[in-house]
Amino acid sequence: MKTLSIALLILFVASSVTAQKKTNLDIKQNLVLTYSAKDPKGNEVLLPLEIKELNAKKTVLEYTMINGDKKISGKWVISPKGLESGKYFNWQALNPSEVRILPKDQTIFCVSKKFLDEIKSKKTAKYDDKTFELKEIPKGKEIIIDGKEIDAIYVAEKNGDSKYWILNNRDLPFILNSAGGDGPSFKLSKVSK
Repeated sequence: MKTLSIALLILFVASSVTAQKKTNLDIKQNLVLTYSAKDPKGNEVLLPLEIKELNAKKTVLEYTMINGDKKISGKWVISPKGLESGKYFNWQALNPSEVRILPKDQTIFCVSKKFLDEIKSKKTAKYDDKTFELKEIPKGKEIIIDGKEIDAIYVAEKNGDSKYWILNNRDLPFILNSAGGDGPSFKLSKVSK
């Protein structure tokens, strides 16, 4: 009986550890992250975002926004300095076919590596002139793609309403979901290669 109890305890612990394992996205060229958002009329807008280039010289994200019959596309270029230590988002309005080269202190759809390191080590950090705090992901608000929970961190603005779910990956700390605040609210809905 004692052996059976020990075996059941080991099985329970092993299954608990397995159930808590999170998936990290393999960030590489040609990966497509499709986001969904609501337009002012409440219609769903899809934004597939493809990593066109990811190297020491630049990170290029190509977007294609589809809203009904309208299709707008273009590219954002993030500098190595922006990805390393940027401190602002660039949420300016999109222009059709634009190739937007971001200033060296800005990112789009991701935070800088410096912000990710600081928020994880100090539990607080500044971005976009706002102070964010590292929090537990609210129950039921985990990022699930293809039935797997994505390894993400959750940050909330101190004394504000901006919230971000950020991929826990230093190579390219993508924003997976956003809510509240001045920028757009969007949610990762699909990942493909």
